[in-house]
Amino acid sequence: MLLIHFRTFTANCKAFLSLLSFGLLGSLILASGQTVAHEIRPAVADLSITSATTQDQSLGRLVIVIDFNVEMFLADLDASVVSNTDDAKQGEDYDAYRRLSVADLSVQFKKQWPRFAASLIGRAGREALAFQLGGIEVENNGDLSLPRSSKVSIYSLLPDNNSPIEFGWDAKLGPLVVRQQDVTANPDDLYTAYLAPGSISAPIPRRGQAAQSTQAIITKYIKNGFIHIVPKGLDHILFVLGLFFYAARWQPLLGQVTLFTLAHSLTLFLASTGYMVVSPIVIEPMIAASIIYIAYENVRRQQMNAIRILVIFVFGLLHGLGFASVLGDIMIGDSMLNAGGFASGQFILSLIGFNIGVELGQLAVLAPAFLLFGVIANNALWYRKLIALPASYLIGATGAWMLFTRVISG
Repeated sequence: MLLIHFRTFTANCKAFLSLLSFGLLGSLILASGQTVAHEIRPAVADLSITSATTQDQSLGRLVIVIDFNVEMFLADLDASVVSNTDDAKQGEDYDAYRRLSVADLSVQFKKQWPRFAASLIGRAGREALAFQLGGIEVENNGDLSLPRSSKVSIYSLLPDNNSPIEFGWDAKLGPLVVRQQDVTANPDDLYTAYLAPGSISAPIPRRGQAAQSTQAIITKYIKNGFIHIVPKGLDHILFVLGLFFYAARWQPLLGQVTLFTLAHSLTLFLASTGYMVVSPIVIEPMIAASIIYIAYENVRRQQMNAIRILVIFVFGLLHGLGFASVLGDIMIGDSMLNAGGFASGQFILSLIGFNIGVELGQLAVLAPAFLLFGVIANNALWYRKLIALPASYLIGATGAWMLFTRVISG
């Protein structure tokens, strides 16, 4: 009788904890929409060539419009290290600049123009370019919980030798998307690239014909997808390890990973093409919550069932939205599909390459885990007690901490 009561009590506790978890998740999602979002996103530099006439000769003029977070620059944040202004020691300075009016922020940037100009790198062949400030247009966004976009126009005269152009900026300003603009050229022939902090673009011809090869595009995005898992994707690493520790034998593991892959590939495509739009402020806490639930399932159940399959598929959809957010940072979302952005052919290649990189990253996590633990997993009595359960508790605790920090930081 005592054993029956104990089991009933345990079942009630589990049901209560499950209900509490989902209730807490719902509250956290609602709260996350009201928190301050200070995410640092890649800047975009649109390059175009116009004509310019001097007293002596007619020269080309390079005009670049950079869409970026001016407050980040003014606060002297290092965007190559931090991805959120709340994580930086200059976070309070950033908030102070964010509260400035459009006019005051423009004035502050113009005062700091020499420092910004010194961070720019431009070359036409072997000749260094001297940039001048054309103007600044600050977004009139009164919602202080959101980042504010500013467009800074710069220009430089070009030597009359038709030499290709290279452009980049200091690593502290973070990643940069460089896009060649030319209304007379085929969009598929225009140069577009995602530059890591401190990198310089490839030589860009002054008139079109700078398209990257299929191999170069796929290789680059395979690398980006892989890096998003290993080493940057701790949340996704924890999730696939949660799938692994539920059943380290290859048959159930293959089924779970395949279902997860199909689900996240679906939403990666839908979100990247604009058919599904969900804010990262909502998705990131939910991904952390998925880690908690998978760890909870590992502790609670030992046999595969329909609920587990459904849960994996639903959470795979969530993780796909998270992947799409990262891919959107690299390709600046829908702009790749429009004039002046990524051509549609490049977009498809980039999407395929990124997804392949994600799968290779997952394999890089699962393969060592299977080699270490898969062989001994058949001895379920001690393997589950000594390895699978402690690992699941650790995964769940880490997921809970990630959920807490993501909601607090927004």
